Amino acid sequence: MTITVSGQAALRCGWVLNFKTMKLVLAQLNYHIGNFSENLTRCALEIKRAEEQGADLIVFSELAICGYPPQDLLEYSRFITGCDDTVRQLAAISNHTGVLIGTPCVNPDSSGKKLYNSVCFLYEGEVKQHFHKTLLPTYDIFDEYRHFEPNRDFRILDFKGCRMAVTICEDMWFDQPVDNAFSNNRLYTLNPLDELVKLKPDLFINLAASPFSWLRQEVKTDIFRDNARKYKLPVVYVNQVGAQTELIFEGGSMVFDRTGETVKALKMFEEDHALIDIDDLAGGKMSAISQEPHQVEELMYNALVMGIRDYFNKMGFEKATLGLSGGIDSAVTLAIASRALGPDKINVLMMPSRYSSDHSLNDARNLADNLGVSHTTLPVQKTFDAFLDSLEPVFNGLPEDITEENLQSR
Repeated sequence: MTITVSGQAALRCGWVLNFKTMKLVLAQLNYHIGNFSENLTRCALEIKRAEEQGADLIVFSELAICGYPPQDLLEYSRFITGCDDTVRQLAAISNHTGVLIGTPCVNPDSSGKKLYNSVCFLYEGEVKQHFHKTLLPTYDIFDEYRHFEPNRDFRILDFKGCRMAVTICEDMWFDQPVDNAFSNNRLYTLNPLDELVKLKPDLFINLAASPFSWLRQEVKTDIFRDNARKYKLPVVYVNQVGAQTELIFEGGSMVFDRTGETVKALKMFEEDHALIDIDDLAGGKMSAISQEPHQVEELMYNALVMGIRDYFNKMGFEKATLGLSGGIDSAVTLAIASRALGPDKINVLMMPSRYSSDHSLNDARNLADNLGVSHTTLPVQKTFDAFLDSLEPVFNGLPEDITEENLQSR
């Protein structure tokens, strides 16, 4: 008689058996909202690489198919059609490796909102299963309840002997700290993790699009660590990376063991990829890693560099022109822009008037030369004088002060 037991079941029973390990890939990518062909290409390359590595499952991030946040593009039927077509194309190449990827899905129930914020499970050329987001944030930059129906049907992904609770970003943030006058107040009334735990999963998987905030980096880690400890289950968190206009996503995907220890951390502000063994994770064979606290200045600098680079790349811009005064503000701006775009893509203008000191002009020239940035000097004294002439009836003999000096920058 042959008895087949999954690795997790064996661990729960205390048995020592030989079983096939399950390998999982975390794919931390930079998506472009509405650019289905580019997003498809990026994901397809990762799926191919995962298959070459012998991975059983690859996990992408929240709404990876269309990019996050799609906002009012969700109101257009052709946008949803583009999402569906892209999912089908990815499903067609999912042969021996399962795929978890975020996308908006149509709600078949006409009594609710038209869409779900969903995760599709793709395998062997087909869309096998859907999982929908339960907690839809409506605070800060989020307005998800406007577009999506909340999930009320909890289910497990049972794949290759491993039972996985698939969650989407906010679904793991039920116990997040709420800054208001009511210390016991909660944003939500239903905890999806409590519902999923009833189905006896072996681990949590969280597909996220969690924006960067230097004030909340430790909070993010604490949320996942606390959930791992509370439910005594490993947590796999896959966040997207990249900038979408004013929003920045730092990546920083992580894996936690059942004791809440961090055992894998992906890069911040870069695309990254990691292969882990689920049975090593569940069996406590992955060693905890030490993570030094990030310096706030370093985080901000890297976030700004990535934000500028992505804004230009995704908008199709190639070059920038900056004003350079010799002061600290324009100097820092130029240093960041030069790192983001490359010095050959930037030209700076120095526009002196009578308030510009030789010291400031020399500092500006030296900075541009040190960075390898081209510069042009355009004196604005004549323009400045024209302003003063126009405003003379208003100033009407008043003593010259900072008002006139500020006209130079205008």
